[in-house]
Amino acid sequence: RSHRKILRIFMKLFPYSALFEEGDFENLGDLERLQSVLNNLDDDELIHRLYSIRSKGRNDWPCEAMWNSFIASFLFQHESVASLLRELRRNKQLRKLCGFEPKSVKQEDGTIKIYLAPSPSSYSKFLKNLQLCQDELNQMFVKLVEYMYNNLDGFGDILMVDGKAIQSYGTKISKTKKSGGRGEHDADWCKKEYSASGPNGESVIKTKKWFGFRLHLIADATYEIPVAYTVTKASNSEKTETKNLLNKLEENHPEWIENCKFFLGDKGYDSTPILEWLRRRDISPVIDICNHWKDGDKTRQYKDTSLIYNYRGNVWYVDENGKRIELVCKGYDKRTDSIRYGFKPQAHDSRIFRIKCEEDRRIFTPLARNTKKWKRMYKKRTGVERVNGRIDRDYRFERHTIRGLQKMNMFITVSFLIYMTLAKAKIEKGQTEHICKMYA
Repeated sequence: RSHRKILRIFMKLFPYSALFEEGDFENLGDLERLQSVLNNLDDDELIHRLYSIRSKGRNDWPCEAMWNSFIASFLFQHESVASLLRELRRNKQLRKLCGFEPKSVKQEDGTIKIYLAPSPSSYSKFLKNLQLCQDELNQMFVKLVEYMYNNLDGFGDILMVDGKAIQSYGTKISKTKKSGGRGEHDADWCKKEYSASGPNGESVIKTKKWFGFRLHLIADATYEIPVAYTVTKASNSEKTETKNLLNKLEENHPEWIENCKFFLGDKGYDSTPILEWLRRRDISPVIDICNHWKDGDKTRQYKDTSLIYNYRGNVWYVDENGKRIELVCKGYDKRTDSIRYGFKPQAHDSRIFRIKCEEDRRIFTPLARNTKKWKRMYKKRTGVERVNGRIDRDYRFERHTIRGLQKMNMFITVSFLIYMTLAKAKIEKGQTEHICKMYA
């Protein structure tokens, strides 16, 4: 193992100096990005695991080179293994950077055949072995998250959550196990309805249906970097999986939960169990709300008072003439767990009213819904949609050839490892802007 570690250090130094000594480093583009990832990715345990899985099997191509080329497939945006192998055969610089050396094989007729890159079957075997290394990949992910907490100011203070639909390359469940990796045995169907604005501003219900999987992602809202995730079948509940992710974070990294001050999500996460979980840990939820008032009420009275409110958290004072006067939030009183409301300055009325959050914790949250700060904070939630967009656009999940939950989980994990390692490389160079963009 120590010998392989020395070899990897040598590979990270010698080929690079040979490749870039002619002064064309600035024009390399993807090769430069690949070099940055390989230099900043702590993958020794993964390589050791890959060799232990291979054991006494065929050792035609080094595990380091295979792993490096797999990373390159994301950065070079290859949609399939066949596309990557074609690139390796024609791109000498890429082969050297990954660690591939030409291999001579004597044929039965006595001639010598030169192989420049692995065969499709060799690469498929490598990917199967890599799927068995999910624990090592997860550990690499956690180390990168820890790096972000230690090197980025305010990282983890504001977390955001979202679910992302990922279609399977398969179109239906395979009826026989004989189909193996060419069949889909894990995915299922999901139908999701959501509201949108029509051309004239009217509310329109749209339906999205897909066969495949769902990515459940918690990310930092300031830097748009993943903190935790899970990949499930498409039909798994977003609310349930988010609660499981939060519990797992608290169990394994309680200090990350302690750092969190705000938790952002769309109305798909408007769930009493999630809100209660956050409340018990002094985390302010900034989660859009659904109208669960089934009785048709537009407003409700707060206890036996002159205050009324609607499901979106707007509060009014009703005077003796029946006139409604909208109140403004005056802040959260942690001691009494209540929201303070008062009149606008032009009313010249200094009275303060309190509404207990326990009246309805979905409506009355520590950061009141009817404040500019809530709206400003909620806008940050779009960062998680940008993360999902980069996964689709930069890492080619819009068009892929992946079947099976285990394989999908592995590909998503490696995508996040590259995503975060590129950010780490930029941080190491002192860059603080556009750290998540592949081409910035």
